[in-house]
Amino acid sequence: MKKKFYLIFTLFFLCRITTLLSQEVDSLLLRLQKEVKLAQKDSTKAKTLLALGTYQLAHDFSDAEKHLTEALNIFEKAKKTTKTEQLATVYKSLGVVKKRKGNYPEAVEYYLKSKTFYEQINDSSNVGDIYHNMAMVYRDQKDYKKSIQYFKKTILIKEQQGEENGVAIGYNMLGVAYRQSKQMDSALFCYQKAKASFIKLKDEENIFRVNSNLAAWYHTRKEYQKAIDIYKENLAYNTKTNQTLSLQRVYYNIAGSYMQLKKYKTALTYIEQALAIAKEQNAKSRISKSYLRKSFLQKKLNNYKQALEDYRMYKKYSDSVFNIESVKKIQELELTHQFEQEKLADSLQFAKEKSELELINKAESSKKSLYLILLITTVIAGIVIGYLIRRIYKNRVLIAKEELEKNKRELADFTKQLITKSNAQEALTKELEELKKDVGEKESIHKLQDLATSKILTQDDWYNFKEKFTTVYPLFYNIIKNKGYALSKSEERLVAMEKLGLDTKQIANMLAISEDSVIMNRYRLRKKINAPKGAPILEFLED
Repeated sequence: MKKKFYLIFTLFFLCRITTLLSQEVDSLLLRLQKEVKLAQKDSTKAKTLLALGTYQLAHDFSDAEKHLTEALNIFEKAKKTTKTEQLATVYKSLGVVKKRKGNYPEAVEYYLKSKTFYEQINDSSNVGDIYHNMAMVYRDQKDYKKSIQYFKKTILIKEQQGEENGVAIGYNMLGVAYRQSKQMDSALFCYQKAKASFIKLKDEENIFRVNSNLAAWYHTRKEYQKAIDIYKENLAYNTKTNQTLSLQRVYYNIAGSYMQLKKYKTALTYIEQALAIAKEQNAKSRISKSYLRKSFLQKKLNNYKQALEDYRMYKKYSDSVFNIESVKKIQELELTHQFEQEKLADSLQFAKEKSELELINKAESSKKSLYLILLITTVIAGIVIGYLIRRIYKNRVLIAKEELEKNKRELADFTKQLITKSNAQEALTKELEELKKDVGEKESIHKLQDLATSKILTQDDWYNFKEKFTTVYPLFYNIIKNKGYALSKSEERLVAMEKLGLDTKQIANMLAISEDSVIMNRYRLRKKINAPKGAPILEFLED
């Protein structure tokens, strides 16, 4: 009886604490919302919208983008009176929103704009935060090498600024990048260093974040029960503090550990909770990962139809977040930003040199001998610069040749990989056909077979292949186009395979079609371009 009473009392106490915390959070939210409505001036309204949007990033960022975008519009209309710090902050916050939604190119674009403004006001601390956020983007893109470089930049800046909390946060995230790149000892060192600092600072929230990463470390080392115990402590904490996105991450991680313990039904319960939160927050990258894990669990529970449906949803969200175009756009944005920074530095240096030269000319105008010296110096400098330019040009030609050879090798390797992948897929299809004969006409086997045959050559495979192909043969498609032939995508793929000298069977395997279909496609293409019977298609197109 006493145990029952204590249990009821404990539950009541926890509920009361949660209610009080929720009321405190709600009161702050209501106050900010009220201030936005009562704001008389645009400048006041923009500041309050920025505060409201920043607050919602940590609690419910579904509305954060709307408020931050409205604040940005007001700030940009009044650029003359808007403080640089305000623009930097709103760009930084919008970058966080885009990153969480999986829109990485826009996130990088906002981060780089924010960094430029922070550098203008010499705010090194926030520049360090931008490097931290950039590192998170590259970590999500699985570019761990670049992620580690940016985290180290963050730590260096925070150490110079004497920000112990910022240094600890940097080490915590650096540990994650090391763990994901399988550098386990380095990861553990970073976690321990971060946790020691947070304990010293009595930072409870970040202690739980380090614990979450330590749980992932145990998971990677296959100590799954230890990982689950830590995750469940964090689950209680995140529920109490109403940290929605952290809660989603914990549900996802617990599901992963139970999955490794082969407790698939329990894991499915947790991944469904993680998916629900990700959908509510419209976090596409997290939705994608949750669907993939859910598909795997459904397959293990023999729910093949649902597994296939979940996998299709994973592909839908994954293709919208992780693709070659996004990576290219991020690289382009970063290079453009770097170019602009270098151009600005060159302009300032040029202006400084011009000013100094004018002072010299005015002060020494009476000395004709100086003009002669300057003339000789200029001629010598021109000769030296000309020599250097010629040398640089030769080096660039040599590098270009080496790069072309490298691309040729990469294209050949990539083609071999595709052929190997197609052959393996063909073997898997045959095996499924044999299995189908043994067990009968089961819908689950049909669904798996459909899934297997649909993955032989994905859109990303084609993008990768075409990019490498056009690097080696840059004029190939242009020559065809200039001769007036408008090829479809399937015809472009066929002539590329012909260019590489692949036979009918290899082409059929790579494109996931029958050999008869390859022959028919050749016939149709020959007819389309009016090529004589028996004449090689490539010779007819390229001559």
